[in-house]
Amino acid sequence: MYCQCGESLHIAELIFEGSSFRDVVLWSSIIGSYSRRGDSYKALKLFNKMRTEETEPNYVTLLAVISACINLSSLKHGCGLHGYILKFGLSFSISLGNALINMYAKCGCLDGSRKIFLEMPHRDSVSWSTLISAYGLHGCGEQALQLFYEMRERGVEPDAITFLAVLSACNHAGLVTEGQQVFKQVNADCKISLTIEHYACLVDLLGRSGKFEDALEIVRTMPMKPSARIWSSLVSACKLHGRLDIAEMLAPQLIISEPDNVANYTLLNMIYAEHGHWLDIEQVRKAMKLQRLKKSYGFSRIEAGD
Repeated sequence: MYCQCGESLHIAELIFEGSSFRDVVLWSSIIGSYSRRGDSYKALKLFNKMRTEETEPNYVTLLAVISACINLSSLKHGCGLHGYILKFGLSFSISLGNALINMYAKCGCLDGSRKIFLEMPHRDSVSWSTLISAYGLHGCGEQALQLFYEMRERGVEPDAITFLAVLSACNHAGLVTEGQQVFKQVNADCKISLTIEHYACLVDLLGRSGKFEDALEIVRTMPMKPSARIWSSLVSACKLHGRLDIAEMLAPQLIISEPDNVANYTLLNMIYAEHGHWLDIEQVRKAMKLQRLKKSYGFSRIEAGD
C-alpha cells in the first residue's frame, strides 16, 4: 500500500528495512516504487542487494529494473541485466522480451532491439509495435514501414499503439506520403479509434514538411479539441520554414492552450527575434513577467565508457 503512495515511500522503506523475512514480492514492491518515482540508482542498488541476499527475482522485479535502466538511458546496466537473465536461465516471458526491446532502443542500441525481437520464441502485437517504435526512434522510417507490412502479412492485428508507432516513424524520417496513407488506413478502419496523439503526429509531420494548408485543414476538421502539443508543433514548424504570418495567427491559441508553459513564450520570442520584431519580443516578456514565469535551463547527460 505505502509503495503505491509516493509521499509515503519512506514508510514503506522503514517497513522493508525492519522486515526479518523478505520474499520476492517485498523486494519487487520496493524496487518498483523507486523505479516509478525516477530514483533509478536506488532501484538498481536494491536489486543488487537482493541478489547478494540470494533472493531470485521474478518477471515483475526484472520489469521494474529494466524500467530503471531506461530512465537512466544506461546501456551498461541494461546489458548487465540482460546477461544476468541469460546466465541464470530465468523465465523469458513475452512482456520481458518486449521490455528489453524497448530498453535497447531507448539506450541507443537498435541492433540489440532487433536481436531480442528475432530471438523471441513468441511475439504479440506489442512486440511488433515496440520494434516499429524503435526503428522510428532511430530515424529508420523505411524499416519501420516494412516491419508494419510484414506484421499484417503474418496475420498479427495492429492496434492504435501500432499505428501511432508507424506514424511517429514516418514523422521522424520525413515520410509524408506514407504517413498520410497510414493515417487514411486507420481512419477507414472502424475497429480502431483515432486519438489526439494520432492527429498530433500527422499535424507535426505535415508541418515539418511545410504543408501548412494540409496541417491546418486537419486541425479544423478533427473531431476533438486540438491539444497544446498540436499548436506547439505547428508554431515550431513555422519557425523552421520562416512562416511568421502563420505563427502570429497561431500564437494566441498556443498561449491559451498552455498559459503557464514557459517554452511557448520562448518559442514565440525566437520566431520574433529571427524576423527582427523587437516590440513583439518585449510584449511577450511583459506577459511572462505578469505570469511570473522564468525560463528553465536544460541539461544533457552522457554515459562514459570504462
